[in-house]
Amino acid sequence: MFIKKSGAVLLLVLALFLAGCSGGGTTTTNEAGKDEKKLTEITFSEPARILSLAPFYVAVEKGFLKEEGIKAEIASGGGGSQVIASVLSGQAQFAISGPRSMFVPLEKGEDLVAIQSLNSALTFEIALSDEYIEEKKINIDAPLKDRVAALEGASIGTNVVGDSGDIYTRYLMQLHGIDPSSVKMVKLAGTGPKIGGMKEGVVSGGISSPPFAAQVKDEGVGELVIKASEEPTYANMVWEVVFADREYLEENPDIAAKVVRAIGKGLEFTRENPKEAAESIASYFEGTDLKVLENSLIDLKDTFQGYGEMTKESWDNAQVPLVEFGDLTGITKEQNTEPGGIWTNEYIEEAFSK
Repeated sequence: MFIKKSGAVLLLVLALFLAGCSGGGTTTTNEAGKDEKKLTEITFSEPARILSLAPFYVAVEKGFLKEEGIKAEIASGGGGSQVIASVLSGQAQFAISGPRSMFVPLEKGEDLVAIQSLNSALTFEIALSDEYIEEKKINIDAPLKDRVAALEGASIGTNVVGDSGDIYTRYLMQLHGIDPSSVKMVKLAGTGPKIGGMKEGVVSGGISSPPFAAQVKDEGVGELVIKASEEPTYANMVWEVVFADREYLEENPDIAAKVVRAIGKGLEFTRENPKEAAESIASYFEGTDLKVLENSLIDLKDTFQGYGEMTKESWDNAQVPLVEFGDLTGITKEQNTEPGGIWTNEYIEEAFSK
C-alpha cells in the first residue's frame, strides 16, 4: 500500500513539474524573448540634436517605432557630411537632415531618395542683440522687408560659414533687394557660442532653429527679429527630410513604410500634444527649460503638417537658394524635382492608406 501511494505521489509531483515547465510564467518569458528578437534594429543618422526633429524623437520615446517592430538607434553629430558618410557606408539605414545634405551627394552621382519631410517650412530664426536692435532702431513689428534690411552690415553667428543658415539668410536678403554680401557670417557652432558672441559684441545676432530665439531672450541678450517662415518661399519648403539609398528602399519597402508611419504618428502627436511631446523628449535637450521646449514646439506647430507629405514646389524652394549660391555650397546642378525622382510620397501613402 505504501509503495502504491508513493508511486502515486511521485507521478503527481512529476505531472505538476511538467505543467510548471510549460505553464504561464515560462511561456510569457519565452514570448517576451521572441518579441524582442522580432525588433529590427535600424540606425538613423542626424547632424546634431535639433528641435525641428522633435516628431522623430517623439516616435522613439512614445514607442511608435517599437510598435512597428523597429528598435531605433540614433547616430548624432558631425553635421551633414557625417550624416551622408553614415548612410553611404551602410552604418545608418536612414538619415534625417536638411535637404542640402542630400543635394551634395546627388550632385556627385549618389542615388538617394527622400521619403518624408518632418517640417513643411524652413524653421530658422534670426535673433539680434538688444544692442544692435537699439543701434539700428529696429522695429521688431515692422514689415518683413524692413527687418530684412536691418541685416545689411550685420555680423551673424552660424554653425559653419556657407552652411544652410548662411545660404538661406543670404537668399532671403536677395529676395528683398538687399546685397547678400553685406552680411558677415561668423562661425559659432551651437547655441551657447552664439549667445556668448552676442553678449560680448562679437556678432550682431545669430541664426538657428528653435529654441534658439527663446533662449536668447531668456538670457536677456536679444530678441527674435525674423522667422524664416514669414517669407512665402520658405513657408512652403521641405526641411529635415528622412532619406535613404534608393537600393535599400527598393529592397526594404516594408521597413520604409513602417518608418514613415511611426514618424507620421510622431508628427501628429507633437502637433496636437506639444506639452506631452516636450516632456517625452526633455532628456534630448538637457539644460533647456521644459517650458521653453513646449513653447518652441507650439511655435513650430504649423510646420508639423500631415504625415510629412512633400510637393515639387516645396523641393524647388529648398533647392533654388543652394544652386544660386553654388560658389558657397558646391551645388551647381539642379536636380529633377518631379515626384518619383529624388523624393516620393509613396511610402506615406502606403502607410496611411488603411
